[in-house]
Amino acid sequence: MHELLYVIVMPAAMGVLTLFFPKKARLPAGIIALISAGWLFIKAVKLFGIGESEYFRTIFTMGDVFQFDFALKLYGFSSFVLLFIALFGVLIVLYSIGYWFKDRETSGIYYSYILWTLSAAGCAVLSDNLLLLLVCWEVLTLLLYLLVNLGGEGHETAAQKCFTILGFSDAAMFLGVIVIWIAYGTLSISSLSISTGTSTGVIAFLLLFVGAIAKAGAMPLHSWVPAMAKPTQAPTMAFLPAALDKLLGIYLLARISLDIFAIRPGSGLSLMMMIIGAVTILFAVLMALVQHDFKKLLSFHAVSQVGYMVLGVGSGIPVAIVGGLFHMLNNAIYKSGLFLAAGAMEKRVGTTDLEQLGGLAKLMPVTFLTTVVAALAISGVPPFNGFVSKWLVYQGMLEGPGYNVIFLVVAVFGSALTLASFVKVLHSVFLGRRQEKFDGVREVGFTMQVPMIFLAILCIVFGIYAKLPLEQFILPSVAGSTGVGIEEMTVSTASGYWSPAVATVLMVAGMFIGLIIYAFGKTRRVRVVEDVWIGGNVLENEEMRIPGTHFYKTVTDDLKPAYSALFRDGKSGAMDAYNIWGKLGFSVVQVLRGLHNGILSTYLSWTIIGLGALAFALMFLAL
Repeated sequence: MHELLYVIVMPAAMGVLTLFFPKKARLPAGIIALISAGWLFIKAVKLFGIGESEYFRTIFTMGDVFQFDFALKLYGFSSFVLLFIALFGVLIVLYSIGYWFKDRETSGIYYSYILWTLSAAGCAVLSDNLLLLLVCWEVLTLLLYLLVNLGGEGHETAAQKCFTILGFSDAAMFLGVIVIWIAYGTLSISSLSISTGTSTGVIAFLLLFVGAIAKAGAMPLHSWVPAMAKPTQAPTMAFLPAALDKLLGIYLLARISLDIFAIRPGSGLSLMMMIIGAVTILFAVLMALVQHDFKKLLSFHAVSQVGYMVLGVGSGIPVAIVGGLFHMLNNAIYKSGLFLAAGAMEKRVGTTDLEQLGGLAKLMPVTFLTTVVAALAISGVPPFNGFVSKWLVYQGMLEGPGYNVIFLVVAVFGSALTLASFVKVLHSVFLGRRQEKFDGVREVGFTMQVPMIFLAILCIVFGIYAKLPLEQFILPSVAGSTGVGIEEMTVSTASGYWSPAVATVLMVAGMFIGLIIYAFGKTRRVRVVEDVWIGGNVLENEEMRIPGTHFYKTVTDDLKPAYSALFRDGKSGAMDAYNIWGKLGFSVVQVLRGLHNGILSTYLSWTIIGLGALAFALMFLAL
């Protein structure tokens, strides 16, 4: 068997094996899945070291009309994405063993879905045939639907929404594949070089673009991500919308933008992508700011961060493209870590409602510290990895046309709002006053701690030593891309690169001085009062507890009516494309239902009208 087939066949086969494990054997099923994911990661590391490899086999032909080839190609970009897909697979399976053990009712079917997802994702990134890529894309949509259906209350609605939106995007991709096949006579990705100077090229690009941004979760095809937040279990959220779907969606966006179509800076398509990126950043982070459920808040941030990737890749500017792809990796790291932290809290306290949480820092120190690191990383605070990738995108905006300053302002403002929302999270969950019923809460088990700690370490290492992932993963991935001028670019010559090591030393020194000042300030004795009295009455513990969400009520309660109405519409889904098209479709159905009233004269009238329209069309063509 060819080496590239192993990464597809082996996880799929082991997924079939774990399918037959009963519920009581969930631990052995998890161990089998962990071994399989670990093997896949080792294989991905070896493939990453190989450089390039190809596999080609014709599956069937239809005369001289059509030929379907099972074509796989490993090169810098695909091997890098495959490596991190496998890494996240290992971390999620390890976390799931502790998450599901004892307290949850599941069976080997969960691990089967995870392994099949790894198999389909590996096939997608290795595909060198657009039709094969589409098949893998559709399998991933189906597996997401099945994983969401394993969730809690409301999973049916969430699964339906996910399948509908992603199914629509898959259909758009299918039409794009057909357009490319008819117009250019091949579906080989490595053989395609399509100009967007023609209407056919533009249509083909837009159809494939829909599939990419829907999978990544960019607006306006984003609403499936927040919809699945509450009913879906944390490991699934950490694996799919947080990590895997971002890697796959932006991978496809980069392939079509840099290789197949080669979008030029300043072009109409480039401007369109940048607008979509900026809108995604701003509106999604505004919605995240007012959420009271931790997982829902994270899901809107998962959407918002995609905006930076689309903005960077869509700009066509080399340093911004590098920043966008680096942010793709960084986002998968810290966002997955945040969802895992949310799962740890949900497992121990039974809720992710920010109104009810507080004071968990001392009881769950590992979860607290890893959440702080991931929160600072997603907010773009140096020296963490999120700052480096965002900084590269910012620098790219400065190198483009003058109007790019608008996108720069939106991107920086989005980071500020992200930090504001995580100030709320850290206060609401870990600081503040704890409810007495949570006094017995303890830290999660070792298997759940390890993935969170590992991802937090990556946030630090990829920030301080950003040169390592940039030179090893990002720059080789885009070297040789058509028309973007990255071939000769290095980290040292990138105008947007900064020295994180020096900055880290300065920040650590500043923190050390601050700690000294704080220590001297603590030498003064203070009087501690156990009870708080107001109006002669002693306040109870719950009466003194102020949830962190209260600090942000001005966003929805005290702003001008236009802004508050905007948030209400966003919360109710009034601006959701899924709801809008659903209502439109329902209206059309009602009209058609009204026309089919069972009265013969009505049907006869429509028949005559139809024949008249057909006759008129034939007469017009004859002229």
